[in-house]
Amino acid sequence: MTVLILSILAVLTLAVTFDIFRNRKIRFRTLRIPFEYSGSSNGKSGFRILHVSDIHLTSSTMQRLKPFENLAETKWDFVLITGDLIDDDSGIEPVCKALGRLEAKYGKYAVLGNHDYICFSAKNFYQWVRILINSFFKLPTSFCGSNDIERLAACLKENGITLLRNQLEERVSENGEKFQIIGIDDPSTDRDKPAGLYSSVNEDAFRLVIMHSPCRLRAIRPFKPEIVLCGHTHGGQICFPLFGALSTHSDASRRESSGLVYLEGCRVHISPGIGAGRIVPFRILAPPEITEIVLEQSSSAIEVSAEKTG
Repeated sequence: MTVLILSILAVLTLAVTFDIFRNRKIRFRTLRIPFEYSGSSNGKSGFRILHVSDIHLTSSTMQRLKPFENLAETKWDFVLITGDLIDDDSGIEPVCKALGRLEAKYGKYAVLGNHDYICFSAKNFYQWVRILINSFFKLPTSFCGSNDIERLAACLKENGITLLRNQLEERVSENGEKFQIIGIDDPSTDRDKPAGLYSSVNEDAFRLVIMHSPCRLRAIRPFKPEIVLCGHTHGGQICFPLFGALSTHSDASRRESSGLVYLEGCRVHISPGIGAGRIVPFRILAPPEITEIVLEQSSSAIEVSAEKTG
């Protein structure tokens, strides 16, 4: 009996180790979603969106930027970045430059996440445990410092990326198509204030909401967005067969920790993200991903394809 138990544990250990190393590869996935657009399309049949989230860049994780070398060769309609670009200030310039090289016809937009604001770093085992426990119960961690948000904001602007912090931007394309990008500041640190933007909603515009965490989505419904894009969950980060994610740290369920889901009456794409934080720096059964979302005015079924990018 003891030999059997040890054998099972050995197999599980090997499987987990294999999955951790396998998840260092970042996949690229295309998700095609049909939608009904109530505004004037002027012949536009859809929109291509590159959804990037949760890079968690530091000076020791620069390999996470490698996929962007190939992605810079393609031009999307939108590049939308849903927070946790960095884990500390050492990642600011490299991540902004890598994202700045991406091409988007109608613009590149970003919101901030909790790791952009807070530098989660443990100096000893006791602090590591405290951060881990507090993250599960959404409690503040007083000994963690702050990242230089103003430096991050300035660097994003320098690289052609519009940072939205409870702000709305409306533009009109060369074909007269109107669209609104609504950027909500980080809900997981109580910085979200969507109500102040309700009166600015244009019913004739194509509307997209970007936010870091799939939390408090009931407050997003008045925008009537075509889709809400977010991240934060890392696809569960640590998942188990049949059970799902150990935790999503959000309003998403354990079995709906990534991909296209419906929450509080909103159609939501939760990006699995690229990286992981320093407190738990690995993934199990939660592969990292960069997603291309193709919104099509069509009645066809949702289609998904995937390939490795780096």
